[in-house]
Amino acid sequence: MTTMEENELELTEGAMKNPLVGGVPKNFRQQADMEAFYRFVHDNDLRAESIAIMDKLREQKAQQRAAKKKH
Repeated sequence: MTTMEENELELTEGAMKNPLVGGVPKNFRQQADMEAFYRFVHDNDLRAESIAIMDKLREQKAQQRAAKKKH
């Protein structure tokens, strides 16, 4: 086995042990609280509002990244 294959194997094994990738679980949509949230949005016809909130959060995150890069 080459060093590259060994590194890939270690990364794969690490990912299996830790389901969090970048702070977000890989299967977050299957979690009960996320399913309940999506159901709430759907049942109460809040799709437009939730999209507006997500867009605002994306803007804020982009501004934070831009400010961080300046330093």
